[in-house]
Amino acid sequence: MRVQLIGLGSIGKNLLKLINEKGSMIRQEIGEKIEVVSVSDTTGTVITDGMPLTTIIQAKEGGGLRTLESFEKISALSAISDLESDIVVEITQSTKDGRPGISHVLKAFENEKGVVTANKSVLVSDVDLIGTAREMKMSLRYEATVCGGLPVFNLMDYCMKPAKIVSVDGIFNATSTFVISQMELGKTQMSARAEASRLGIAEKDQRDDLAGIDSARKGTILHRRIFGSDANIKDARIEAKESEVAVGVRQVTEVNSAGVTVEYRKIDGKGIYSNAVGPAMVIRFNTDVMNHITLFTDHDGPMESAATVLNDILLSRSTKVT
Repeated sequence: MRVQLIGLGSIGKNLLKLINEKGSMIRQEIGEKIEVVSVSDTTGTVITDGMPLTTIIQAKEGGGLRTLESFEKISALSAISDLESDIVVEITQSTKDGRPGISHVLKAFENEKGVVTANKSVLVSDVDLIGTAREMKMSLRYEATVCGGLPVFNLMDYCMKPAKIVSVDGIFNATSTFVISQMELGKTQMSARAEASRLGIAEKDQRDDLAGIDSARKGTILHRRIFGSDANIKDARIEAKESEVAVGVRQVTEVNSAGVTVEYRKIDGKGIYSNAVGPAMVIRFNTDVMNHITLFTDHDGPMESAATVLNDILLSRSTKVT
């Protein structure tokens, strides 16, 4: 299976590590290896041509991709059009308008390539990529966009068919939980935020995490999937503020037929939210016939998200339509 990688941040580097380390499992699962044919970031594109993936990681962590001999100053869009591949993995940073990620996904569809993404912003803009994929009969998988390593959409797609989801609530942002947990241990907010960046669990702009924007994106994706809406990020009611980050609270997101709400709430030490310590996330589905189904992880970060992306790549081999 030939894969093009667009975006080489923390998730991208961990994805390359996993592909390199899990070669035997991958062959056993899909009967062939994953060949990463190109890697693009904002500086240009490396055409790998059999290059060890560890070399690409080392270059990125050193002087950048441009230090490699096969580096070309061509955009990701050109790489998608000009190089042969089966899957485009779009994991660039989330942005306010979803671009350039949206353009990458549409270009992949135009070239009859499936897409796997962890980029939340491409799914909450004015462009309905899920609908477009369905109309064009293209594969689009996005498990890692909501709560990283938790199997949110696989649970919905394969384990909850008899149930009607009435609402969803939870702690969707690991960075805010981590920062507050560190403050509860006596650390300053500044040092906690610096540690979150060092660990790679924070968005590039931490205001997205602490002011509820990241959670609102995730909630909006869920609203579109569950209620069939055309809601975008502008429709979410974001009441969380950076100034409210404090000991004893957690950032809570609610998704129901009326919309998406994100706010900070005090925790009383009894409910499920009180279990969220460190880079933890919780998501609870409230249904008509299966009552409450809760997913929990005490650690969500770039490795967990990368593993989810790899799982989507493997599933894409046998799934043509989202």
